[in-house]
Amino acid sequence: MKILILGNSSLFQRKIYKSLIKFKKISIEVASKRRLKFNSKIKIYNTYKYAIDKTEAKIVYISLINSEHFKWALYSLKNSKHVIIDKPFTINLKQTKTLINLASKKKLFLSEAVVFHKHKQFKKLFSMINLKKKTNIIASFHIPKLNKNNFRNYKKYGGGCFLDMSPYAAYLIHLFLKNNKYVIDKSHRKKNIKNLDDFFSVIIDSSKIKILASFKFNSEYKNQIFIQNNSRQYCINYAFSPPIDKPVSMKIFDEIKKKEYIIHFKKQNTFDVYFSELFNLLKNKKYNFYYNEIEKISKIRKKIL
Repeated sequence: MKILILGNSSLFQRKIYKSLIKFKKISIEVASKRRLKFNSKIKIYNTYKYAIDKTEAKIVYISLINSEHFKWALYSLKNSKHVIIDKPFTINLKQTKTLINLASKKKLFLSEAVVFHKHKQFKKLFSMINLKKKTNIIASFHIPKLNKNNFRNYKKYGGGCFLDMSPYAAYLIHLFLKNNKYVIDKSHRKKNIKNLDDFFSVIIDSSKIKILASFKFNSEYKNQIFIQNNSRQYCINYAFSPPIDKPVSMKIFDEIKKKEYIIHFKKQNTFDVYFSELFNLLKNKKYNFYYNEIEKISKIRKKIL
């Protein structure tokens, strides 16, 4: 099976490519305005439209600036291609519904490539906690100042902290609350001199679970989720962007025994799990699962906004 990548992004170079080459039955093509530096054997297209028109690939993976996601996803679907898109899936709920309706009509696959929760540390966490008990969650993803040419610094390219990081907040709610009812106690966004938000936070409250999540650009790096549940505290570092080149660990503190434990996890590329699940669903044509998830995440993002 062939997969066409639109864009030679840093994410593609660091994680996506390194995962895809592990699948022996998958061959990669790339549409990029920049030449690849790491594999001269990959077929390269110079324009996105020409690539979609001419490729024999059944899947198009869109790894472009945020403002380009909807345009090329729509064009790919019209050309009968399955579509995967980097987060955020689209700019708004209207665009998301347009893509879902077209994909459903043409019986094509859609997915948003959010993969942080595919890490082994989350599987272990959910095997240990009891979400029927009172649970407090504090999540933080703060990153240092971006390069001035980074598209996230420009509104016209779909930049800003909220648009870029709100999928993480939405997936937190989706993962921990499932179908439980909840209210948004408070949602806050802070804009810079360019009228572009560089910070947002949200407080979510349900009958048993409370979530406080904050996301920030231009800050000291912080990437963790802290959970207090059933007399235990859990702390996951590198929660939203686990590295593929080094192991990570989860700290657990037992409040009754007054004892700390550390669980170590081997290095892992979470895209390995993501693509494995995705290719199986493609094979079995179980597309509705992802349609429902995409729409639910998009609705949560809109509710937060």
